Amino acid sequence: MIVTCESCQTKFRLDPSRLKGPGAKVRCSQCGHVFVVDASEEEVLIHVDLPEEEELEESEVEFSSTYEAPTASAKASPVARPKILAGAAVALIVILIAVFWLAADRKTSSPPGAGGSKTGTQPEMPTVTILENTQAYFLENPQAGGQIFVIQGEVSNESKGFASFVLLEGRLYKTGNEMVQSQRCYAGNLMTRSELTKLSVNEIQDRMMNREGKDLMNVRISPSRRVPFMLVFHNLPEFSTLSDYSVEVVSAKAE
Repeated sequence: MIVTCESCQTKFRLDPSRLKGPGAKVRCSQCGHVFVVDASEEEVLIHVDLPEEEELEESEVEFSSTYEAPTASAKASPVARPKILAGAAVALIVILIAVFWLAADRKTSSPPGAGGSKTGTQPEMPTVTILENTQAYFLENPQAGGQIFVIQGEVSNESKGFASFVLLEGRLYKTGNEMVQSQRCYAGNLMTRSELTKLSVNEIQDRMMNREGKDLMNVRISPSRRVPFMLVFHNLPEFSTLSDYSVEVVSAKAE
């Protein structure tokens, strides 16, 4: 319980169990003033075990200034503060664990699209080049709503080991080098001109994106071996606005 000296207004913390009777006398350790404390009229705020002291005569109890009242701006009680500090400590530990995990993950992961790193467990992306015999032409396809544009060529595995799943990307440009369309395909998926004029857009797309290639042509490509590819564009802009195209190897897997 909290007791205030009537003389000097100093506040003290006192164990009510040490008061003998409803009108016990206490003496202030600051100014020596003796006054009566009624335990039934005081509000018990904090219960603590105080060290035993020598008893005074009869019902007098001496107490010392072991408590300072909280300021008006303090909202958390002394009992609540350890809980707040414990919660903050747990949150800090969780944050440190997350930072450590992210740092470790960055050290062990490979950059996107790199196909592995020199220090990682995965091999480097194999060297695959596009040969100069690439050609492009237009065809009529009623299923596609008009003309389609086809880029056809070959890639070569220039690595010392096997390569698989070669993925390419083609782009169409308008006058002023402005890209208007892009399309991707896996190597090893050829279609005849007759098929290109009859198949639907979805069927053509499904064939281009066959990862293993027709008859597994895009799997375990040996060094120096050539594999054909075909990119098909539809929903084309005005023919007069097209000025150029490009093809590049996006990714490949080393075996």
